[in-house]
Amino acid sequence: MDTPFAYDIAFLGLKDPSPVGRSRLVLAMERLTGRSTADCHDFLSKVGLTIFDSLPVDQAQLIINALDEAGAVCEIRPKEDVPRAVSEALGGGMAACPSCGFVQLAGKDECPRCGVIFSKMEKDEIRKMQHNQALEDAQQRAEQIRQEWDDRAKHFLESRPLSADRYQMFNKNLTQEEIPFLFLDTAEGPVLMTSRQLMAIVDGLVVHLPYEIIKDVDFGGGLVGKKGHTRLVLHFHSPIHFKEKNTNSLTWQLTADAATNKEVIMDWAFARSYMCGACGARDLHYRNEKGQTRARCMHCATDHIIDLANLRITPMVSS
Repeated sequence: MDTPFAYDIAFLGLKDPSPVGRSRLVLAMERLTGRSTADCHDFLSKVGLTIFDSLPVDQAQLIINALDEAGAVCEIRPKEDVPRAVSEALGGGMAACPSCGFVQLAGKDECPRCGVIFSKMEKDEIRKMQHNQALEDAQQRAEQIRQEWDDRAKHFLESRPLSADRYQMFNKNLTQEEIPFLFLDTAEGPVLMTSRQLMAIVDGLVVHLPYEIIKDVDFGGGLVGKKGHTRLVLHFHSPIHFKEKNTNSLTWQLTADAATNKEVIMDWAFARSYMCGACGARDLHYRNEKGQTRARCMHCATDHIIDLANLRITPMVSS
């Protein structure tokens, strides 16, 4: 036997035969069929009458659910012949509310159950799609930028290979995606530059400095603690938590060999790839709250928590 692809809905009775129950069902029938109040009252006296016919299964299920909620006892009956268009079958067409699923006569301006205004909802959906598209575009741009810096790190390594032995003390702190490319000797301890961040070991502590939080770089000048060394100071957009206190900058004394990489340090220190997790903008205002680095988007005001160790920026969503 062939599987039926059309269904009829037959009216079998009322759950609540009281005047209130009958009125509620008549009102629902008016909305569902577009027929007059008198016609709908007439349906209630004709048990077994097919009130909808030749419906696709999804439309039949929507309507049977609506009738059941309105207090009708109905039955779906399979039909073997080809169904005609839903709009023809229902005398004007039916539509389900995109918000609550309520089935009603097509062409209405708002849903009688949940009150949503269809034109406004459509505009909101379009606006949401545009927002999502803008964020997707921004994410793609961010990924392209990350790939560009990965390629630059690889290109740097082609002319100046870096032995893995030089930075083995950083291995457990490296993320899988980043590419180490430059090791710097300083009086304070080793410094490693990767395609994502600058890492340093100071007094036995590993410091993670994503390039995005670096605001400015001072190279040379100032007091030099050791002869033959060059002073390097990194200033941050907001204080970072280091050695149980917040600091706005960190200073290193570079060896003569490390100081020859001034242009590389300056170039990478101003790389930016963090973006707002809500709107995709890159104009973030950084600050420190209770030892936690945060950033607020200057376009949509979304606040973010920045995980320096894992190079992750997470938007804060209000509950």
